[in-house]
Amino acid sequence: MRLEPAGTPDRPTRMRGSLLPLLLLVAVTACGSEPGDPPAPAPPSDPRTLVLRVQELHSSPRPWERGDLPRFSLYGGGHVIAPARTSGALRTAVKYRLTPARYRELTDAAHAAGLAHARRHEDTTSTDASLLTVTYRTPHGLRSTRVIAPEAGGDGDRGRVLDFVRTRVPPAPSDTPPPGATAYRPAALAILATGGVGADDATARPWPLRPIAGRCEVVTGEDLVRARQLALGTRQNTRWSSGGTLYAVAFRPLLPDEHTCRDLDRP
Repeated sequence: MRLEPAGTPDRPTRMRGSLLPLLLLVAVTACGSEPGDPPAPAPPSDPRTLVLRVQELHSSPRPWERGDLPRFSLYGGGHVIAPARTSGALRTAVKYRLTPARYRELTDAAHAAGLAHARRHEDTTSTDASLLTVTYRTPHGLRSTRVIAPEAGGDGDRGRVLDFVRTRVPPAPSDTPPPGATAYRPAALAILATGGVGADDATARPWPLRPIAGRCEVVTGEDLVRARQLALGTRQNTRWSSGGTLYAVAFRPLLPDEHTCRDLDRP
């Protein structure tokens, strides 16, 4: 037996050294990122580049709710577009800009929440549930995380996403825009038509623009001006008659990363 001199302290140095990589691994995993993930990249500066989007969809939306804007859309350089109040049947939005520090803090938090990896978090207890989609830009492109029935809460990876949205993402401005916010003026407007909706033919209004030929049409220029004026002067639940069919119509401004009807169906 080897005897240590009196007063010689225990020697846990090797044990502590062997535990250090494990502790680092646990810390990284607990933050939502995966082992081996690189640090959060510097966020883009181009104001046309989508960086982060939060969108909530109801399980059974009414026809005019097809025009709802995402709750939060963040673009390069910290530019934000968020929904404002509805004017007549027209969805409107405001734009504002985060400080550089707040912009970096938000994208770092998104990375730490594990949003660089596309995931789908199910909820087997709900049969008629809403959907939360969070889209985040990585160096390899956009990644979308979907949470079914976010109102049900959760823990683990699911809980980290919900906590990020609850604590980090600003709420939609609605009637109280943040300081410095200005009206968003879109370059294009989507006309979203839902046919076959119930209404009394006598109360339906004749559609005054080009005949409705499908579920979605994007208008620009003078057509945008006419559609905007029409939307501002009517109610969102108005029924329109076109080609012998009754429609409910939603008017939705396109955001900087949206150019066609197909873009509205992206996650």
